[in-house]
Amino acid sequence: MLKQKGHEVNLILGSRSDIKLSHISSSDLIAISTTTSTVIEAYHLADFARSQGKKVIMGGAHVSFMAEEALEHCDYVCRGEADLTFTDLVACIERDELPWAVPGVSFKTAEGVVHNPRPDWVDINQVPFPDFSLLSSLKMSTYPVMTSRGCPFDCTFCSVTSMFGRKYRYRETESILEELQQYKGKQVFFIDDNFAANPRHTKELLKEMIARKTLPSWWCAQVRTDAARDDELLALMRDSNCGTVFVGMESVNPQTLKTYNKKQGVADIEYCIKRFHEYGIMLHGMFVFGSDDDTAETIDDTLEFALRNRIDSVQFMILTPLPGSRTFKELEEQGRILTRDWNLYDAHHVVFQPRLMSAYELQVKSMEAFKKFYSFPNIFGNLFLTGIRSAAFRALGFWMIRKWLRDNRWFYIYLNSLSAPVQTLGWKSRISKSIETFQLRKLKYFATEKLIHIEISQQEETFVLNLKGYLNDFSLGETFKTLYNNVPGMYQNFLINIEEVSFASEKVLIRFIEKLNNLAQRARQVEIKTALSRESISVVLKKYDLKLPSFNIN
Repeated sequence: MLKQKGHEVNLILGSRSDIKLSHISSSDLIAISTTTSTVIEAYHLADFARSQGKKVIMGGAHVSFMAEEALEHCDYVCRGEADLTFTDLVACIERDELPWAVPGVSFKTAEGVVHNPRPDWVDINQVPFPDFSLLSSLKMSTYPVMTSRGCPFDCTFCSVTSMFGRKYRYRETESILEELQQYKGKQVFFIDDNFAANPRHTKELLKEMIARKTLPSWWCAQVRTDAARDDELLALMRDSNCGTVFVGMESVNPQTLKTYNKKQGVADIEYCIKRFHEYGIMLHGMFVFGSDDDTAETIDDTLEFALRNRIDSVQFMILTPLPGSRTFKELEEQGRILTRDWNLYDAHHVVFQPRLMSAYELQVKSMEAFKKFYSFPNIFGNLFLTGIRSAAFRALGFWMIRKWLRDNRWFYIYLNSLSAPVQTLGWKSRISKSIETFQLRKLKYFATEKLIHIEISQQEETFVLNLKGYLNDFSLGETFKTLYNNVPGMYQNFLINIEEVSFASEKVLIRFIEKLNNLAQRARQVEIKTALSRESISVVLKKYDLKLPSFNIN
């Protein structure tokens, strides 16, 4: 829409590690969309952009419900649906005016924070479909297409209805077909929260796709179990090349289904699996563990159910109190939320205190269920039922869960510490080391020359690394080797003091920045305390067209 109004627009999908300083410096305005589990990274990006003198707008589900938190990092927040208000906000910024009359916008004034009333629900037929040519650097294998917004249901753990409403709005069939025309022979994901919420409209679309031969080579969508009770719909899905459906099964505990306000039973789930398989369509079953009615046995029962009913692939998600959901409000009021480290709000880390299990038990049992489902003997379990794609998904799951377990060993220690705080064993409380180099003097004897002195200490949840001396290629490598060999698990907070460090060359400074970026990919937060100004580091980033730092400059 900005492009249609004559603006130059560049879209980047990713994080700071995908963005160069030139992307920021060459832009007049930065706009960032984020979910809850990516918002910390989004805040870092917003902070950096503002440090370069740029105005920043943020939008998306998380900041819609946490606007005042977001305004600590940006200039404006677009709450809710901003399709038809975003360009008005940009026009106000161009005129250097505050957006008093733009619905859904939050911003700060001298008198305090202003929250304009949310806009009306958008008529999505007024919204142009995405122009993916703006994502010039992104190679897409599957193209997202939206046919509707809103969900008539109201599951307690879901923030969709708070964000998009319970009124189900769908696009005109002709508009969808026009968008699909460019994806003939390609893979498509219909990204609706419930693709078949209006079966009549969905069947009309599928009939026209078939009649006009506007068919993807393969497509998938999210549906509820009730979609399996419509034989005509199932046949149309199969004939239009539907390969997989993502079904919110949620639980095999009847009481949990009631708690979640799911309005379906275990028999409905079993029937759904059976019917989609009869039509040759794969199922990805999504379950949520951790309700107030779940026990460890519930998780065991769910795993047994998934294997017995031959679900092709599963997500055993952990109940996550997302801002905007009733679950978040209830658990916050009950004082059961353990952390607001939004990085952990990805449905695979326990961030609240369950009622009938410990947080540690819920975490361990959920990941054990994942590992058992995606075990090597199960990879080819559905090969002769739904084909090689099912085996490929299970093989991917086999690799992903084991990688997750390796990368998240630290989290099990963290959960244990919440109930029984203990000093981490096996690590020194303070490390002091000097890195020296040997030099041959007067062809007679060796002498040592101190290059860098390292001190590592732990202050609460932060590891403090004090460096004094001279960094060249050798001492730089030895410094980070010392760090990795002496600090437990990389998901930690780091403060690295280089106020008394000199660099052998600009190239060594660049390599130091790269090593900090690598550390920041594995750590919760990395801050450096430096005598160098933020501007001098920016000069180096710009000179060599480097990507934005993943660490913070104190």
